[in-house]
Amino acid sequence: MTHVSKQPCRALACAAALSGGLLALPAWAADLRVEVNHSHLHTLKHTASTLIVGNPAIADVSISNNNTLVVFGKTYGMTNLIALDATGRQVANLDVRVTESGGTNMVVNRGASQLSYSCAPRCVRVIDTADEPTLTDSLISTTKSVTGYADAAASGDTE
Repeated sequence: MTHVSKQPCRALACAAALSGGLLALPAWAADLRVEVNHSHLHTLKHTASTLIVGNPAIADVSISNNNTLVVFGKTYGMTNLIALDATGRQVANLDVRVTESGGTNMVVNRGASQLSYSCAPRCVRVIDTADEPTLTDSLISTTKSVTGYADAAASGDTE
């Protein structure tokens, strides 16, 4: 019968305790994770009145009410978010990671350019900052035209 010594495990536990008690999290860990082109609600423990986003090109953050944040993933990447109360005291300092949507996206590469699609249930072009600029600008223009018609219809202005 083989006997396994527990000494190495105890030594590892002691080393972890002496080094601060907790093992470090992987470099990709984030306090908030949101998918690109999606919103995420996050509740703070304290009331916030000012928000500072490290890189606003990656995520947009707004205050829904005193302690609820709405985090919108703009493009892939990592940034941080600092929330301050009315007196300027820091109430939160969070890492925000924006990831791609879960498994329904497809990227088509043609030479040096790319086009992005969302395939749920069928594939349609979506806006991605890494896509070919001319075709993306055309998609943005078409989208604005369609939403302009919808806004006009909703306001009763049908001309």
